[in-house]
Amino acid sequence: MAKPNPDPLLTVPETAERLRSHPETVRQMLRRGDLVGMKFSSANRHGTWKVRESSIERFLRRQERAA
Repeated sequence: MAKPNPDPLLTVPETAERLRSHPETVRQMLRRGDLVGMKFSSANRHGTWKVRESSIERFLRRQERAA
């Protein structure tokens, strides 16, 4: 039986939900490097971004410190 991943990869819509943001805003943050993610090639020409839960937590901590 496989163990649950302690640091799962999330889709852009899942990440947007956690950040209470629009998916396109999340994509912009990923392209700028404000949020760390991985881009996987896919059937469409743009690819698919995935974000680790830990990357979201780091991003939120940085935002709290900057406020």
